[in-house]
Amino acid sequence: MTIQLMPLDSTAHPGVVGGFSMVGFPGPAPDVVLLENLSGETYLEGEEASPFAKAFERIRATALSTEDSAARIAEMEEGHRR
Repeated sequence: MTIQLMPLDSTAHPGVVGGFSMVGFPGPAPDVVLLENLSGETYLEGEEASPFAKAFERIRATALSTEDSAARIAEMEEGHRR
């Protein structure tokens, strides 16, 4: 599992228009995307999931690195202990 925090002052990214869950598989198995809303859920795979893979990469690029995210979490934890 990788944790990356999104700074509140980040530039616009695809995550602000709605959430999605994405699962990638090694080898020939296609990626699967889950979209949930009030009326139910929709599963997408293969080429239909491709725009979400690109969006996910843009979100990851906008977020803090894993190292910076861990440091920020430690700072917040220390602030709550005081």
